[in-house]
Amino acid sequence: MKTQRRILLVVGVLVLACAGLVVLAEFLLGAMLGSVVVLGAVVIMTAGYFGLVRPWLLRWGATAGEGARPMPGDGILGADASSTTRAITIGVPAHHVWPWLAQLGYGRAGWYSYDWLDNDGQPSARHIHPEWQQLRPGDRILMMPGSGFDVAEVRDGRYFTARAPDQTVSWCLAVEPAGPASCRLISRWRARWHVTPASAAWIALSEPGAFIMERRMLLGIRARAEQAARPGLAAPALRGGN
Repeated sequence: MKTQRRILLVVGVLVLACAGLVVLAEFLLGAMLGSVVVLGAVVIMTAGYFGLVRPWLLRWGATAGEGARPMPGDGILGADASSTTRAITIGVPAHHVWPWLAQLGYGRAGWYSYDWLDNDGQPSARHIHPEWQQLRPGDRILMMPGSGFDVAEVRDGRYFTARAPDQTVSWCLAVEPAGPASCRLISRWRARWHVTPASAAWIALSEPGAFIMERRMLLGIRARAEQAARPGLAAPALRGGN
């Protein structure tokens, strides 16, 4: 399947690039000094990621209050699960945004993100499709062919919650009024990982990757909702920020 092959390709390129840098450092500096330099760089980058980058990455766009408060679906995994909250302000009322959420998923409207990677190469929808508006508990939101999340709860116009079949991940995507002509789109992921030496490397790679894809999804939803609510205007750029 295209998505799985492309994910493996990206991971393979990253692994080869890291291995290449190690070989280059040892070639230029010698085996001993090169190894010390590489190890030092890894320690510095790891400390920088966990100290500076990761807190921003896990709460991108969200206020302190949004990150700390309970959301629907938090109880699916229990209190000890890790949590990620990201959010964005959209310049239209919440009822203009909900239809884009209701039709999410591979085989439906797509993910409004980098389609070449997360939608099996299919372009995400640019319009609302009435046939995909009936999201109900028990439905499956596919991430890719054969893999997705089971819908646990739906409050039309407000939010849905979903969980992975193995009960390791839960997700809530909610849209809330922020004024007469704007709203907040909030995404809450919770995970209970079984950390092993093998899974630790995958978690380290997947966390930044998930952020890149989800950020693009939130921006993609905003661009579509704002354009659809203002007929005749050019499509807004997928700009960053809150």
